[in-house]
Amino acid sequence: MEINISQWVKAARLKAGLTQDQLSEKLSMTKGNLSAFENGRTVPSFAVMIKICQICDVQLPTQELKSPTAENSIIIDQLTVSAECGTGEYSDYFELKGGLSFSKEWLRDMKIDPLYCYVIYAKGLSMYPTLQDGQAVLIDTSQTIPVENKVFLIARDLNGLIMKRISRNKDGDWIYISDNQDKNRYPNMFAFENDKIIGRVVWTGGNAGL
Repeated sequence: MEINISQWVKAARLKAGLTQDQLSEKLSMTKGNLSAFENGRTVPSFAVMIKICQICDVQLPTQELKSPTAENSIIIDQLTVSAECGTGEYSDYFELKGGLSFSKEWLRDMKIDPLYCYVIYAKGLSMYPTLQDGQAVLIDTSQTIPVENKVFLIARDLNGLIMKRISRNKDGDWIYISDNQDKNRYPNMFAFENDKIIGRVVWTGGNAGL
């Protein structure tokens, strides 16, 4: 499915009642960059699109495809986005790749609103055995407040998207934990000041370690 990103960016801005100057300031970018998004000259990254969702109170442009598959289940969009479980993976564009069916009862029990959820993919082995390379994971983009010992999808200032377990060190600083015990290959990392939490990983097919 082709997604008209430019129309979506402009519609999101207008829905929020923002000028290009105002939205570009909130996105920490130039008005020219935002104008290029709206004119279709360039495409915002997945992380920027999530930020637009949060600022303008809209959903990603695949949202309208969500529909019940049965009385007790609902489809959640599956996107061609991968997040590196190591140092970072850039995801400058995404497409819809169908969806996965989830139990409405399970979502209610987990206090998860499906309107804010998307299925993406893990990449790499730094979060093994919690996350396998190529594994589908469910991201709840409404959960952006760091919670110790939970796994989050994070947009790094310089290194794209990562999925890591969040914790604090003895000095109280936030760090990103690699579940893989081979710390020589998969060391823990300090959080950067400009890192942005996109959402929490709430399902991996078995919820192991989440």
